Formats: sequence, C-alpha cells, structure tokens
Amino acid sequence: MSRYIILALALAVHLAPAFAVDDQGEDAGMIRRSDIPKDAPRFSDYAARPYVGVNAAPDLRSDPRSRRYRTQLKDWAREKPNFAGHYILATWGCGTGCTEIAVIDAMSGKVFHPAGARTNHIEDVDIEVLVEVEQGTRRADFGALQYRADSRLLILFGTPDGRAENKGISYFVWEYERLKRVRFVGKNASPGDHNPGVHR
Repeated sequence: MSRYIILALALAVHLAPAFAVDDQGEDAGMIRRSDIPKDAPRFSDYAARPYVGVNAAPDLRSDPRSRRYRTQLKDWAREKPNFAGHYILATWGCGTGCTEIAVIDAMSGKVFHPAGARTNHIEDVDIEVLVEVEQGTRRADFGALQYRADSRLLILFGTPDGRAENKGISYFVWEYERLKRVRFVGKNASPGDHNPGVHR
C-alpha cells in the first residue's frame, strides 16, 4: 500500500467525526422536529396569569446592558406582555442568525438580561422547527423561541449565548426573576458552530 493511500485513509478517519451524518444521510448536528421529546415540558405545566394593566417605564439605568440597548428596550416596553404573565420577552438582532434577548417586567419596569440565554444563534436549526411568526407580530428571533403570555415556559431552539455545549433544545422556566433550564436536548456541535470567545 502506497504512502499516499495510507495518508488519505488516516486523514479520512481523522475527519470523519467532523462530518458525521445520521442514518438518513443528514447532518447529525441539525436540530430537527424529531429531537423534541414526547414528554417535553408543556406550557400548561407552568401557567401564569396574563397582566392587563398599564406598563411601567423600563429601568434603563441599573444595568450597563440596559443602557447600551435603551432604544430597543424603550420600544419593547410599550408592547403588551407576551411571556410569564406580566413580562415582555424582547428580542432584536445581533448579527446573522443571532438574537439578543431581554425580559422586561411590565408592572415594575425592571429589565433582565437572563444569564444563560442573553443571545441565541440559529445555525443548524431545521426550518420546520421554527414557529411561524404572525405578520405584524413584533419579534426578531426567527421563530426559534416559543413562549406565551399565559405560561412561564420558554422553549429555545439553537445555541444560547453562542456556546457550542448549549446547542440543542433548551426548556427554560421563568422563576424568581431568572430563567432556569429544566430540560435540555443537546445536539452534536459541528466544526463551524458559532462560538465567539466572549460570552455576554
């Protein structure tokens, strides 16, 4: 066997995991509808009472991130609560396939930049998993976030905070003014996955 054939075989064995495909010949790192567990958390498991009062002005001074994104947060604070009863889940773009996430308390005006899910990246998310966004609905998450005003559950498809180890489907519950991940379905990280050294 020639030295070139041995080298080619060694290279193929070394690179095989990087180009792993599943039994259907598709990218093993792709997040698909079939990855959703049958016993996944449901919105009704974490019921919340929607708020119908007047929105408070957002607090844009107590957090440097809030000062940086004050225009987005001011605009979002005028919206009706869309998450966990009296909260507004606010989203805006932060680059190609990237969504910035904040949570505004419509009753108090307090703004949260939730640790573990300040951003989401949607590389390798099958379009069939994304929810269809109604025309006229204000959101910039590409349909990769699922949430309701009458529930504390947030379902996130993608890679929270750009960390490869977070790639998959994350089920978060809003509890004690923070997002708590209660279930995670991880996906294999692909070589080209976004993983910016700095995690906001």
